[in-house]
Amino acid sequence: MREPPGGSSGDAPAFETVARLRGRLGQYLSGAVGRTVSVERVTKFPAGFSWITCEVSLSGFPGVNEAILRVGPPYGLFAPYSAMPEFESLSALAASEVPAPRVYHASDDPAILGAPFFLSEKVEGDTPLPWGSQGQTIQGARRESLAADFISALAALHRFDWRATPLAKWGEGVTHENAALKQVDDWEARFRRWALRPHPMAHRALQWLRGNAPVAERLSLVHGDYRLGNFLEREGRISAILDWELVHLGDPIEDLGWAFLPQYRGGTPLVCGLASETDFLSRYEAQAGRPVGPASLRFYRVFSLLKLAFTHMAAARCFENGLFHDLRMPAMATQISPVFRQIGRALDEAA
Repeated sequence: MREPPGGSSGDAPAFETVARLRGRLGQYLSGAVGRTVSVERVTKFPAGFSWITCEVSLSGFPGVNEAILRVGPPYGLFAPYSAMPEFESLSALAASEVPAPRVYHASDDPAILGAPFFLSEKVEGDTPLPWGSQGQTIQGARRESLAADFISALAALHRFDWRATPLAKWGEGVTHENAALKQVDDWEARFRRWALRPHPMAHRALQWLRGNAPVAERLSLVHGDYRLGNFLEREGRISAILDWELVHLGDPIEDLGWAFLPQYRGGTPLVCGLASETDFLSRYEAQAGRPVGPASLRFYRVFSLLKLAFTHMAAARCFENGLFHDLRMPAMATQISPVFRQIGRALDEAA
């Protein structure tokens, strides 16, 4: 756990210290299931800039000995957090064709662990990473298998009938006509919170997006961060799609725009290091049951680049404010200008 800044561990929220986290989580789960549950062990995963992810060993929790705890700290990259969108979407997807972890419990009540959290299934597998030479090692039958699973899972997500689930409430106010603009509004608001200095290219891109927003062919659950690095692989197959913190209702082509970013190609010309653009689109269209319009994909590629630039700004803001001391944060900030150059080229090509 992170060492609490300035002050004793007794002043820190429960999730900051292992002993208090174990006690509070065990107490909460005991009340939730009506029997004594003990948290025997907590192991924090070192990766990630947003939610804190831990593996927890449980005693007394029905049918589960190992689980994953996710906590949204107030100093996280996209704070403030709510656990409910991720929990509700994964709950709804439990009976779907999407390989998503099962979720057990969640709460936004800070009195429990000091921050929003949810408990989910521990799925076996490893995570291919979207940087360095990792993508170049995904070859042959392994690459073909992962590509098939990656595209099939995305198509299944976008086919999923969210209206027949409790997620139907998410549809209030979201229409085919305004889905894209709602996301532009949301990310512009984040930009205004995170930017440390003026960024003229951001305003140019926002103006272009507002003038070229597509009408969504379908309203779907959108993962929001669908890419290499956000799934688990076991024996050459995808065992789970991870990191649903940006899940929302919107235009499914948004997920394609993000997956198509060059930053996630692992040093290859392939989408997420797995499939050519042509192959990806033909397989996706066949399984999703809808064509992908070139103008819509172009829009969401520009939008995704802007979203990426804003995420780098969030990292810079976290580091500047002293909320995160991880040196990967200022390293991310160095990528703001290169991404804006990519946006400039994309806008010139679209003109």
